[in-house]
Amino acid sequence: MRQYSDSDDKDLKLKLTGAAVRRLLSLAIPYRRLLAMSGALMLVSTGVTLSMPLLVQNAVKHVERSRDGSALNAEVLVLLCVLLIGSVFSYMQFLLSAYAGNRVIQDLRQKLFSHITHLPVSFFDRTRSGDLTSRLSNDVSQLQATLTDDLVRFPGQVIVLMGGVVTALYLEWKLTIIVVGTLIAMMTFFVVTGRSLRLLNRETLDAVAQTMGGITEVITNIRLVKAFAREDHEEKRTYAGLGKILGLSMRGAKLEGLMGTVGGASFMLMLVGLVWYGGHGFLTGTLSLSSVAGFLMAILVIAGPMGQIASLYTRLQRSVGASERLFLILDEPTEVPDKDDSVAFPNGLGTVQFQGVQFAYRPDVPVIRDLNLNLKSGTVTALVGASGAGKSTVASLLFRFYEPSEGVISIDGVDIRQIQRSQLRAHIGLVPQDPILFEGSILINIRYGRLDATDEEVKAAAALARVDEFVNNFPEGYQTIVGERGITLSGGQRQRVAIARVFLKNPQILVLDEATSALDTRSEALVKDALEQLMKGRTTLVIAHRLTTIRNADQIVVLSEGKVGEMGSHDQLMQLNGKYARLQEFAEIS
Repeated sequence: MRQYSDSDDKDLKLKLTGAAVRRLLSLAIPYRRLLAMSGALMLVSTGVTLSMPLLVQNAVKHVERSRDGSALNAEVLVLLCVLLIGSVFSYMQFLLSAYAGNRVIQDLRQKLFSHITHLPVSFFDRTRSGDLTSRLSNDVSQLQATLTDDLVRFPGQVIVLMGGVVTALYLEWKLTIIVVGTLIAMMTFFVVTGRSLRLLNRETLDAVAQTMGGITEVITNIRLVKAFAREDHEEKRTYAGLGKILGLSMRGAKLEGLMGTVGGASFMLMLVGLVWYGGHGFLTGTLSLSSVAGFLMAILVIAGPMGQIASLYTRLQRSVGASERLFLILDEPTEVPDKDDSVAFPNGLGTVQFQGVQFAYRPDVPVIRDLNLNLKSGTVTALVGASGAGKSTVASLLFRFYEPSEGVISIDGVDIRQIQRSQLRAHIGLVPQDPILFEGSILINIRYGRLDATDEEVKAAAALARVDEFVNNFPEGYQTIVGERGITLSGGQRQRVAIARVFLKNPQILVLDEATSALDTRSEALVKDALEQLMKGRTTLVIAHRLTTIRNADQIVVLSEGKVGEMGSHDQLMQLNGKYARLQEFAEIS
């Protein structure tokens, strides 16, 4: 099972490339106009910010010349008005970028979810659901600030920084050299440290995904955990994972803290140097008070974008690390698209044929070998065989969850690879051994079989599946909430809801994966009665684990080493005294 960990990702050691950044920023392209408006507002706010040092210098000069308190009040009022105007534009810019940011994240989550649902079943065979959930939540959230606020603010911060430096040079070039030197040294430090932070953040996200995947598995299978008294074992495993996350997080915090400390200390050191130099200049008469005040304001203006750019680079490192994990999913190939000449489900009797079919999950381990099988319309075919014989794989191939490497599977003479995948699956019903129900009401779970069905149609299907025999005893009837995976219902009740769902779907072909094997005697009798109603007039494939349930099948197929070993009715196969007879003997003994 693939965990997408840093141990198997070669790109983890790559530098922060322009291509990686461009691909990350491309996610915001659909909202470029909105972001451009936000950027325009940011430029206005930036212009206001850059004007402050010169306004302060002029204000101090004016007050120095006039020595008038009213002049001081007037100058302060002008400064306050300019600040107010800048704040209004800044607030408007924030709202626009926040809206764009939330839309980008919403679109990204939708795009990821849509892509995930169209990935082949083989992807989910090697990927834990907890990992995917972590990416949809944690990883996507890390991108929000970078794709919106940072994207808009970065040009403005660069302009403020460059404008502030130019202003500082105009006011006092010698002092500016100190500022620029400190800036270059600090930014170099941030670039070097930021790369380490990116790699560390990627490793942390992998650890979070792996641990959350384990937690999800434990919660999903809590009854098994309790049945084996493995609470302490799972706690230790989870604590170990959480401990790893804590260690990685603290390493990241140390780097972030170091970056913040160096940045803050550098800025304070710079201020101390400026105060010392400016103080000496003022005392010796080489610098005027207005020049010192204006220059200090210029430094304060520069300090803001210095800190923002450093913080932005840190977030960019984090975001690129997160985006690489998300792009790994988006780069996964989806199910093979329908061919241009694909057709609708054939309007025939529903005869299914397997001709020379071969399939392997791994190239060196074939599961189905030269399978030839005919499922006649309206009949029941049961597949039996030892564990690993390929029974469930046959059903998966019929649904096109996997594609055979050789051979043809056809319905009424039409290769299923020519049939539109959605049409194919819409005409095949499945009742699994362990029925899956969603969180919600019984009515909603049955309606999953046909989303446009009316309440009356849902209840009619429920009656055919004998759901009404127990649901009418519930105070809330069909609005009863079944809980996650239908946990509040018994096994027999869940199975009948699953059967009602297929009744509502009304498929031409039916696959039963030993739908009664996990039920008690009374529940089994009720479910078998419902299944008999469901199978009438449908081509039915039964994956059989309990041989007592398929004696009346029209034909019984014994799979051996991925191909047909024996075929016939129950009586015919018993007379052969071969594989089927031995399976029966073993079943009676067990």
